[in-house]
Amino acid sequence: MAGHRWSSVGDEFLKYLVAAYQTNGTLHAPTLISASASLAGEFALMSHETNLPEFGIVQSPKVTHFIHGDEEKHRTLWGYTTTIAREAFQVQDNDLPSYKEVTDQLGVQLLPGSFPQLSAPHHLSPHDAPMNAGPKHRKAIYQLSADAGVDHKDAAFALMTAAMKTVGEIQQVNTRDVIVLALESMVAGSRFVPLLDVAFDPCINRVTETMMPKMQVDPAIVPVHQMDAKAAVAAALS
Repeated sequence: MAGHRWSSVGDEFLKYLVAAYQTNGTLHAPTLISASASLAGEFALMSHETNLPEFGIVQSPKVTHFIHGDEEKHRTLWGYTTTIAREAFQVQDNDLPSYKEVTDQLGVQLLPGSFPQLSAPHHLSPHDAPMNAGPKHRKAIYQLSADAGVDHKDAAFALMTAAMKTVGEIQQVNTRDVIVLALESMVAGSRFVPLLDVAFDPCINRVTETMMPKMQVDPAIVPVHQMDAKAAVAAALS
């Protein structure tokens, strides 16, 4: 029953986020995946900790337990995501970083522009700081959760469901890399104080198609990240 709830509410989140992140009818899938996963981490954090500092890292045993430490691993946010990776995409646990490796990778502070220390290849870099998803969309996600009658813990699972459904629609890329992007963004959302306002640093260059040739990315795979928004959401929901 929990899985059905996460899937159905995740569909509502996905439809909202696709509409929010589409530009001229196209969707940059890694940006949506990273944003949805960061929101999932934020909801995991806010469902367990309400007395937060103004900024910086949050070391919370309760949040860590919810994300990774339960005896029934598939009932944790990390375990749920890696189970989908294994069963839907044949990406095995030993092909993914461990939770500790991800927390070590993220460090104790955000990069300028509120980017976590993502290890995704340049051609999969989000077009917006994942942490910006909070100030942009948390109010709408709160309302959708309330309308669906789910708490913030279930909302975190539903947001990861939305992220992983989007992973399934990206073709001609290393699926493992996109899943790692989702895991890192989720953990970042759970370990850093949520932003109150959108952060922007003009020193950070967005990864755009015009920059791709400089990164020596195979031109054949460049267009796949720009997905038709309506087709993407229809395929994911099916």
